[in-house]
Amino acid sequence: MNYVSTRSGNIDIADVKRAAAGRWVEILSRLGGVDESSLDGRHHPCPKCEGTDRFRLIDADAGALFCNQCFSEKNGDGLAALRWLNGWDFPKTLLAVAETINLAPWRGKPTNRDLVDQVCRDKSVPRSAFEQFEPTIATRGRTKNNVVRVAVYNESGEKHSHFDFAVGHKGWFARGKGMDGLFFPGRLPQPGETWLIVEGCKDAAAIVGLGFNACGLPTSDMKAKYARLFTDVHVVIVPDLDKAGQIGAQKTGGRLAEIAGFVRVARLPGEIVESHGADVRDVLKQPEGEKLVRQAIEAAPEWQPSKGESSSKDGKQEVLLTLNYGWCADQVVECLGNLGWKSPWIFAEDRERVKLYHRGGVLVHVIDEDNTDKVGGVNIPAGTSRIRALPSGQMPIRITDACRLTIEKKNEEGELEIVPTSPPKWLADGVFTRGDYGRDIRRLAGIISAPTLRPDGTILQALGYDTKTGLLYRPNDTFPRITDKPTKEDAKAAAAGLLNVVKDFPFVADADRSAWLAMVLSLIGRTAISGCVPLFGFTSTCRGSGKSLGVDAASIIAFGKSAARKTFASNDEEMRKSITAIAIEAIPAVLLDNVSTTLGGASLDASITAEVWSDRLLGVSQTTGELPLKTVWMATGNNLRYGSDLARRVLPIRLAPQVENPEERDGFQHADLLGWVRSNRPRLAVAALTILRAYFAAGKPEQPGGTWGSFESWSDLIRGAIVWCGLADPLITRETAKEDDTSGAIVAGLIGGLLEVDESGQGMTVRQIVAALNDQGNTSRFPTMRDIVSETATAREKIDTAKLGRVFRRYKGRIANGWQIIGESGGSGVIRWNVNQIKGGDGWDGGDHLDDPPTRMSCVTHPPKEECDTHESYGSTAERSPPSQPSPPPECSHEWVDTPTEDGRIRTACGGCGKFRGYRDKQ
Repeated sequence: MNYVSTRSGNIDIADVKRAAAGRWVEILSRLGGVDESSLDGRHHPCPKCEGTDRFRLIDADAGALFCNQCFSEKNGDGLAALRWLNGWDFPKTLLAVAETINLAPWRGKPTNRDLVDQVCRDKSVPRSAFEQFEPTIATRGRTKNNVVRVAVYNESGEKHSHFDFAVGHKGWFARGKGMDGLFFPGRLPQPGETWLIVEGCKDAAAIVGLGFNACGLPTSDMKAKYARLFTDVHVVIVPDLDKAGQIGAQKTGGRLAEIAGFVRVARLPGEIVESHGADVRDVLKQPEGEKLVRQAIEAAPEWQPSKGESSSKDGKQEVLLTLNYGWCADQVVECLGNLGWKSPWIFAEDRERVKLYHRGGVLVHVIDEDNTDKVGGVNIPAGTSRIRALPSGQMPIRITDACRLTIEKKNEEGELEIVPTSPPKWLADGVFTRGDYGRDIRRLAGIISAPTLRPDGTILQALGYDTKTGLLYRPNDTFPRITDKPTKEDAKAAAAGLLNVVKDFPFVADADRSAWLAMVLSLIGRTAISGCVPLFGFTSTCRGSGKSLGVDAASIIAFGKSAARKTFASNDEEMRKSITAIAIEAIPAVLLDNVSTTLGGASLDASITAEVWSDRLLGVSQTTGELPLKTVWMATGNNLRYGSDLARRVLPIRLAPQVENPEERDGFQHADLLGWVRSNRPRLAVAALTILRAYFAAGKPEQPGGTWGSFESWSDLIRGAIVWCGLADPLITRETAKEDDTSGAIVAGLIGGLLEVDESGQGMTVRQIVAALNDQGNTSRFPTMRDIVSETATAREKIDTAKLGRVFRRYKGRIANGWQIIGESGGSGVIRWNVNQIKGGDGWDGGDHLDDPPTRMSCVTHPPKEECDTHESYGSTAERSPPSQPSPPPECSHEWVDTPTEDGRIRTACGGCGKFRGYRDKQ
C-alpha cells in the first residue's frame, strides 16, 4: 500500500515526497525547529543531542539529515528526519508535511489508484490536486487500453467531452468536438472569485496544488464563447513561455476584458522562445519554484490591448477531420462565416478582403476594381466595388485562413497524435458546391455607395453590412445625414434641385422630365422597391441631343460614377449569359448605349419583370440558384423601337432638339454637366432620398392615375412620390412606347394577312398559307400577308416556312384592332391559324378585358427557340368550337379628330377606325 489513512483522509506517500522535493529546508525549519543556517550541508551542532560538529544536511532534495552520534540509521529522507526530531509516528508526520505544502488528502477507496498514481508521477502533478478534476479509469481505442479520463466542459458549463491521459503520452481528446472546451476542477467559477487560466489540465492541476482555483485551456487561447463563464470573476492568465502562449494570453485577455471583474497576465520567470517554452510545472521544478510562481501571480499586471501577431497557434478553431464528412463541412462553413468578422489573427487592414458572402447559393467576395473591366459584356468603371464569384481555386486558401485542420496520425512509436493537415479535395469541393450556407455565411444582396431607403422606409446610412437588407454600404463620398421626417415642402424643393440638373435638356414634355427624375429615384432607391423596375428608354430624334449625358448624370448621383455600359446583343443566348453575370455580381444598373436596332428579346424582357434569376454557371455543372435581380436597365438610341414584348416594360424619356446639329449648341447653365454633378453629388443624392423619405413619412398617400401592371411597387413609390410633389405624371410617356412597339405592327400584319388569305374562314396551316402566296394565280393578291411575310419570314428572297411557323407561335393569342390570333389543332399535330373578333380588346395589352381571356403562362426555364421565343405565351382557357369567320373590316375614309392630352399636346386619330396619326403642339 503506497498511501496512509489519517484523520483527514488518505495521503499518498509518493505525492508528498514528490511535492516536497527541493523544499525540505523550509519544511525542516518550520516543522522540526531546525535553524535554516544549519541546513547548508556543512557540519553544525546537533539540535537533538547538542554534540558539536556532528550534524549536517546530506541530501537537500530528499531532506535527509545525519548526526554521527544520535541519528545515523534510517535517515534516508525528510519524513524520517522529522520523526527523529519530533518523535512523531509516520501518519502524523506525513499529514503535517502534506498540510505544509498544501497537499489535500483524498477520501474513498483507491480503485485503480495505481494508474492514477502513475499518470500523476509522469505528469509531475500532485495527485490530490488532480483528483479535483474527477479522473476516472476508462478504456480507449480498439485495443481497450486503460487510460485516466477527465471531463471537458462546453460553453454552457456542461461536461460534453473528455480527455484521456496515459503514461508517456501527451494524451488524446475525444473525436469531433473534443478540443472545443475547458478543464475545470469539478466546479465552475463564481463571481468575485479569483481564477487562474493556464494551458492544459496538467498545469491547471499543478496550480490547484498551490491552493489556487484554476482552469485549463485545450490550446493557447480561449474562444470568445467561453468568456461568459467568467462573468465578474477575477482572472489571472499564466501563459507558457513561448510565442504562441504569449499571443494566446493576449487574445484571451481581450475576450474577457469586458466580462471578467479584472484580467491580469502573469509573466513566469525565464526566456520566451519561439516554441515549446517552459510552463508552470517546469518553473515549479526549479529551486524555489513555488515561490517564483507565486511571485509571478502576485505581480501580474492588468491586461492591455495590443496588436496581435500571427503564430502557429493563433486562435483559429481546430477542426479534426474524420469520416463524418458532413460534420467536418459544417464546422468549416461556420469558420468561413466568421472569417474577417471574428478573426483576430487576420490583420485589421486585411479583414474586409477575406470576408465571404453568398448569393443564390454561390460563394462570392468583394473586390475593388482598379481598372475598367468587363463583366458579361458590361464595362465596369475603375474604382467600382464589385461582387465576384469566388474561384474554386481560392477555396483551400480561405479554409486555411479560417481554421486549422487536423488529423490523427501514428508517430514513430506507433502512437496516435493530432497533427495539422491541408484541406483535402473532398472538403474544398464539398464546401464550394454546398449551395445552402444557411445563416453561417452572410447573404449579400448588393453593394451601395450612397445612402438608400430600406423597404420599410427607413434610411440606410450606417457604414458596413446591413443585416436588414443584406446590403454592403461602402460610401465613395461624404454625405450629409438625412433627416427622418422631411416635409412635403422639403420634397418639392429637393425635386426642383434635381430637375435643375437637366435644365438644359430639350425634353418633349414635362412628363419626360418627370420620367428622368423617376430614373434617378429608381437608381438610388432601388432597395425600397419590392418588385420590378421598368427599363428607361432615353430616346431622341437625332444624335448629339444628350441622351447618354442624361443617363450618366443620374448614375453619378446614385453611384458616384458614370453608368456601366453594355452593347445590346440581339443574340438572345449571348444576352442571357450577360444577364447571369450581372445577376451574380449584383451590378445595380446597366446602360444599353446607342441602340441602333429593335430593342428586345426573350431574356431582356424576362430580366425586367423578373425578381429572381437562375441559370447554369459557365464552365461548371452547377446552377446559380435563385439570384435576386435588382438591376435597373436603361437604353439610349435615336427613335428607339421596341420588339417582342418589351414595349409594355419601357418608360420612355424623350428628347426633341429643335436644331439641326444639337451637339453644336452653347449657352448651357451647366457647361460641364458631369463635373458639376460630381461636385454636388452628396447634395443631389440626399435630395433624391429626401423626396422618397418625405413620401414615406406622409404615409405614401395614393395618387390618382392607377398603377402600372408588373410594376406595382414601383408605381406606388416612385411614380407616387413624383406626382405627390406636384410634377407631371411620368406614365404619360408610355403612349409613345406603344407607338414604337414593332411587335404590335407584326401582330396587326399577321391578323390582317389571315383575314385576306383565309377565304374559307376555317383556318389555314403555315404550309397552306405559303402555297397560297406562291400560287402564280395569286401574285397580285394578299398584299398585307405578303408584306408581313417579307419582313419576318423571308430568307434569300424565298419564304421560310419554318420561320413563319415560329412567328405565328410567338404571337399566338396576341390582339390587335379587336382581333386575336388563334392557333388550333388540325390533326396530325398540325396547327391551323385563324383570327377571332374580340369584345373590348384594344390590341395593346393582350386582351385584359376579354369575356373569355387567354391563359397567361410563364416559362420557368429558358426555352428552346423552337418552342418559345419569349418568356410569356398565351393559350385558350378551354377547348372552344372553331369561331365563325368574321367579315374583313370595311375601308375607312378616316375622319381625323383632335384630342388634347395631359402634357399639353394635341393627339390626332380617326374617329371611325381609331387609326393614330400623330401628336402636335398646341398653337
